[in-house]
Amino acid sequence: MEIRFGTEGWRGQIADTFTISNLKLVCQALADELLVRGTAEQGMVIGYDTRFLSDTFARVCAQVLAANGIPVYLLDSVTPTPLLSFAVRYLDAAGGLMVTASHNPKEWNGLKWKGPHAGPVGEGDIRQLAARVGKSAVQIMPFDEAKSANLIRLTNLDSQYFSQLFRFLEPPGSKKRRVHVVVDAMHGAAGNYFARALEEMGCMVTRLRSEPDPTFGGVNPEPIQQNLGLLMEKVLEVEADLGLATDGDGDRLGAVDAHGNFVSPQILFSLLTLHLLRERKWQGAVVKTFSTTGMIDKVASLYGVPLRVVPIGFKYICDVMQSEDVLIGGEESGGIGIPRHMPERDGIFSGMLLIEHLLCSGQDLTDAAEHLMFLAGHHAYDRVDVHLEQKKKEQLLKSLRQKPRTFGGLAVEAVQTLDGIKYRLQDDGWILFRPSGTEPLLRIYAEAKDPHDLHKLIGAAKQLIGQGKSAAKDR
Repeated sequence: MEIRFGTEGWRGQIADTFTISNLKLVCQALADELLVRGTAEQGMVIGYDTRFLSDTFARVCAQVLAANGIPVYLLDSVTPTPLLSFAVRYLDAAGGLMVTASHNPKEWNGLKWKGPHAGPVGEGDIRQLAARVGKSAVQIMPFDEAKSANLIRLTNLDSQYFSQLFRFLEPPGSKKRRVHVVVDAMHGAAGNYFARALEEMGCMVTRLRSEPDPTFGGVNPEPIQQNLGLLMEKVLEVEADLGLATDGDGDRLGAVDAHGNFVSPQILFSLLTLHLLRERKWQGAVVKTFSTTGMIDKVASLYGVPLRVVPIGFKYICDVMQSEDVLIGGEESGGIGIPRHMPERDGIFSGMLLIEHLLCSGQDLTDAAEHLMFLAGHHAYDRVDVHLEQKKKEQLLKSLRQKPRTFGGLAVEAVQTLDGIKYRLQDDGWILFRPSGTEPLLRIYAEAKDPHDLHKLIGAAKQLIGQGKSAAKDR
């Protein structure tokens, strides 16, 4: 039994560590935890994505919880994670389980555990769950018996979720033009939901990779530049205004402009922040992770709102959302949450707000990005994953703690260690070295005003690492 928990739950390769027997152990541990907390009677919501056997795994989760007397609201079809999180809050449940491995390769599956606040649980919750695994005998109830006892309740909250999506959006009659959008589901869970929502906004929608496919068409369901070639081609082919993509479980957003160019999540997060402050005139703190663009800092400063910087992982953003008045929070990977909607990433809602921003500003996505650069300054951003064994990672990080005078030709102004090691550089540049906690990888994030300076920073990092083999994953 090898069950390794991550920041929001558990992921593993199917038939290797992610097995039905291990799944039963984890669900029994969760049942024990809920019973100890005294929240079991509120029930749990369970959803699942398009991955291989996700529906079967979801039923097993439901059977174990039901056998422990915990009511289960089992969503009745493939569901994006934000809908699962919405259902937790709507039903006042004790939490939710989403069967998904998010953007991981097709061989993987997993569980995301959501708390009663409709967002990711904290580190302490994950530690408590991990400590309970294997401590008590697994109980399981036949599915039909649990349904007859009303312990498993097939549930559909699609219409309620759509009502929630439109609570804060401008009414369709106020739209100035019809936007043509290519919606790329990447064969994941959000496609038809996203397309329907944009159609109800008044958009013309062309669907791409909308059919569920456990193999994801041979491409990881992660909306990053190298995975969106088909979207770029389709936008040009149908002469759309833009293309929008969601990851495998629908909580992250990617975008392509009318010219078929990838638009980075750094720009999307910054544009949505600008939209809420300028067009919406909402207020509140802006929360970003340690690896996210400095454009966010400039936008927050421009409108006089507080900025909070947290370690990498949306759960840290969610923690701030529960304790402060937060306007928006986001990650470098395209996960963006707006707590007035819910304290959770929602790629569908983020995409709808982006369309609203373009309509309100009268700009296309290219013009909007250029205007952002005018306001916040030009920023070139990149991320690279380098394969590096644990011992070498530790040695490198130890050496990086000593502040150099320069790095990549830029003066080093400070060393920060909130999550990994970051060099603050002249002219608002920076580079961050952060080890992966689950893989033999060192992640390098960097930003500079000039693309040439960015290239030098990444080159200097690779030279420093030496024999590390680059996976060259650009975000």
